[in-house]
Amino acid sequence: MTPTEADIEAVVEADDKGTRLYPEQVVDGLPTIYSFQSCPFCFKIRALLGSRGIAYADVEVEPMKKAELKWGDWNQVPVYVDVDGNAMDESNDILHYIDSKNGNLFPRAGHDPEQDRWMEFSNKVLGKSIVAVIYRTFGSSFRALEYVNGIENFSRKDKFVNKYLGGFVMKMVGRSRAKMFDQPPRENLKTQLDTMSGGFKGDFFGGEKPNGADFANYGILRSMQGLEGFDILEAHPEA
Repeated sequence: MTPTEADIEAVVEADDKGTRLYPEQVVDGLPTIYSFQSCPFCFKIRALLGSRGIAYADVEVEPMKKAELKWGDWNQVPVYVDVDGNAMDESNDILHYIDSKNGNLFPRAGHDPEQDRWMEFSNKVLGKSIVAVIYRTFGSSFRALEYVNGIENFSRKDKFVNKYLGGFVMKMVGRSRAKMFDQPPRENLKTQLDTMSGGFKGDFFGGEKPNGADFANYGILRSMQGLEGFDILEAHPEA
């Protein structure tokens, strides 16, 4: 399953798309991410902010109730709120928005078909492939959600529910993602890493310097550290 031009949906300038004003959701006057610690798509945003040296606040969303998102119409993460209160979702749009306000160092959506192709790959192929691996078994699902036990503002009951009921739910999600591909999850991930490495133009998708596709795919892969399947990533010569 490799992305083609037919896979790429019509794109709009990110800084004009999907933003709504919620200044009260800015934490400590910093750009704020509403996220799950283990969310692959949230790691994309952290990767870009970190690379630009931008300080930010990260609000952990309780995975089952999602009470931290009740202020808006969103029911999934990441949600990004800039210092002026402009809020938006969809990880690739957020990457474009942040870059447009902080250096404008890679092309906007619709201006570079190859970048668009591999940014879509991060969502439609790579992200789904690693979910199928991380949540392949009940044990690996529970381990992936172990982090909730360290979130201070979650009650003991919420921690238990999020780890065990959440682990069960994510195991079902992992199974559904696995059905999207012809190979078993671990073999499929190896195939997709091979496919991804074919898009590099030197060290990066962007050639001599990273572009949006690099942050999108690196963020997805970064989320695997310490979880099921990270051994596949470590063993791959190009990932």
